[in-house]
Amino acid sequence: MELIEGLYLMTTTVLAVASATLVAFAVAAYRSSGRTAMAFLAVGFGLVVVAAVGTPAAAFRTGFGNAEALLLVNTGLLAASMALVAGSLAVYEPGTREFVIPESELSRLRER
Repeated sequence: MELIEGLYLMTTTVLAVASATLVAFAVAAYRSSGRTAMAFLAVGFGLVVVAAVGTPAAAFRTGFGNAEALLLVNTGLLAASMALVAGSLAVYEPGTREFVIPESELSRLRER
């Protein structure tokens, strides 16, 4: 294994473990609060784990043969995960009269 491949595996492992930890925290928060935002976070960070594990697995299996396709799938999964994480900030919370983003901030954003 070349140095660059080893570094790739090391950084990918750190990303996968950190994201899996965030998934666990989000699932625990969802179970205790029932807030939809926590479910969005859990799924969003779960997609990061899928991208972090799936991309190198496919890369090593194919011998890095189709790098463009690997990057496309990886970027697509990360984009979807970030959309879910961002969506968790704007989801109306059940049982409350508040948005996660304060109404004053939403009003300012709507004026633009």
